[in-house]
Amino acid sequence: MSKLVRQLGSIERHLHKNEIIDLATDNVQAIIDSKKYDLLRVYVELKRYETYLHGLIKQLKKAALEKAVMKGSSSFEYDDARINISKRTKWDFSVDEKWSDLDRQIQRLTKERKIREKYLRDSNKVRVITDKETGEIIEEFDLPTEIQYGLTVRL
Repeated sequence: MSKLVRQLGSIERHLHKNEIIDLATDNVQAIIDSKKYDLLRVYVELKRYETYLHGLIKQLKKAALEKAVMKGSSSFEYDDARINISKRTKWDFSVDEKWSDLDRQIQRLTKERKIREKYLRDSNKVRVITDKETGEIIEEFDLPTEIQYGLTVRL
């Protein structure tokens, strides 16, 4: 794996995000084209690295934020990167009766939609329901579907 993944600090600092993505794309294409690697094993190992890096970033974020705040500016250049310090306000609207009522309605409608989706999935056959008196078509459907494959790695 050490030949496949760049060491910390070895990615050129002048590269922007899209250029780093392009570098990764070129590297992975070389890995695929070489046919030297078990690509599923490489993928699983990279997911381990991803989990590790997310853990590092999560733990470092508070300390890095404190250092950035000491710079005294909300936006500045640092180590060939643009740093922006953001501030967010979290609002609690539940004290408003109208908002709470709307929230309950949304929850109820979401539940109804899920029930309807289950009904439609379970009834997904080409079928026509007609009104016996008028002969009018009441319901006809064949749900369009698209099958997508994914890869889940649990560590």
